[in-house]
Amino acid sequence: MKIALITYHYSNNKGAVMQTYGLCKFLRDKGYDIELIDVRQSEKTNQPFYVKLVKYFIVGYRMQQDMKKFYPPLTRRYNSVEELRQDPPKADCYIVGSDQVWNPNISKELMWAYFLDFGSKHVKRISYASSFGISEWIIKDKSVNERITELFKSYTALSVREREGKELCENEFGVSPQVVLDPTFLNTDYKEFTDGIKQKDIIVCYKINKTPDFWKYAPVVKKELGLPITILNYNYPKKGYKYCFPPSLDFWMRSVASAKFVLTDSFHGVVFSILNRRNFAAILNHNDRDSRIINLVNELGLQYRLYNSLEEMLLNDGWKNDINYSSIQDLINKRVVQSQEYLLKAILSI
Repeated sequence: MKIALITYHYSNNKGAVMQTYGLCKFLRDKGYDIELIDVRQSEKTNQPFYVKLVKYFIVGYRMQQDMKKFYPPLTRRYNSVEELRQDPPKADCYIVGSDQVWNPNISKELMWAYFLDFGSKHVKRISYASSFGISEWIIKDKSVNERITELFKSYTALSVREREGKELCENEFGVSPQVVLDPTFLNTDYKEFTDGIKQKDIIVCYKINKTPDFWKYAPVVKKELGLPITILNYNYPKKGYKYCFPPSLDFWMRSVASAKFVLTDSFHGVVFSILNRRNFAAILNHNDRDSRIINLVNELGLQYRLYNSLEEMLLNDGWKNDINYSSIQDLINKRVVQSQEYLLKAILSI
C-alpha cells in the first residue's frame, strides 16, 4: 500500500524532524510504501541578516544531509495549495500528523494542505496525532470552519495528540477524535542513533527560548549538579558553555540519550528524555504550546519535573532526584500499544 504523509518535515527544529522520522520508521517497519509530501513551511526569524545568511547555508546543508540519510522518498516540491490540488501525490492513503499541523498561525497560506483538502475523494484520509498547538480556535469565518468540518467527516480515522485538541474539535467542528501519543512513541527504540552510547557527566540543554531567566540561573544549575552544560541549539558560542550549532540529527539524539540531565522547554526534548530514561526538568514558556508538555507529564505522573522558570525550579529539590521509570513503564507501554493499534487498524480498514 502506498501512503503519502504530510507534516512539518523540513525544519531546523529536531523535534519536528524526529516526529516525521518516527512515523515514517513505524510505517516502513510494518511494510508500507511511504512518501513524504514536500510542502515546506517558512521559518522566519528576527535575527540579523548575516545570521540568517549563515543559517540558510549551514542549516540548509545539515537538513539536506539528514533528509537524505533518514527520510523516505519525497514527492515533487509543492509551493502552494493550488499546486498540490492540480497535481496531487498518487497514493492509496493520505496521512496528516503530527506536530501542530492544524495551527493556522504556523501553516498560514498552506493551511488547507494540512487539512488534506487535495486529491481524489477516493483516496482515504487519516489523521495521526495531529496537534493544534492552540487552546482556542482563532478562525471565525463560518464558511472556512464548515469546510474543515466537512473534511474531518470524510476522514477514515481522526486522532489528535492533546486533550485540548479533542475538545477543540468537539466544540468547533462537531467531531470527536481519539487522543493518541506523539508518533515518536510508536517505536520501541531508536538504536540506529543510540546503540552503544554511554552516559556522560553532562547537562544537555535543548531550550528553544533562551530567556533572561535562563542565562541568569543556568550557572546555578551547573553548580548544583556539578556538571558542565552543552547547549544544542544556540547560534553563537557562549562563554562557560559547550556549544553545538547546528547539531546533526545523530548528534542531537545521542546527546540527549547520553546526558546525565536534560534541561528543556521543548515537547520533544521531554519525549526523548522519557524514551531514553533520562532525568530532566521542563520549563514552561507560558504560551498555548505549553499544553503539549503539560498533557504528557500529567498523564505519566511526572508533573513534578515541570516548572514555570529556572528560578522556580531552583527553589525546589524534586528535579535533583532520579526519575523512577520502572514505576511508569507499564503506563507508557499501554498507551503505546493503544496508539499503534489505532493507526494500524485505521490503515487496515482501507
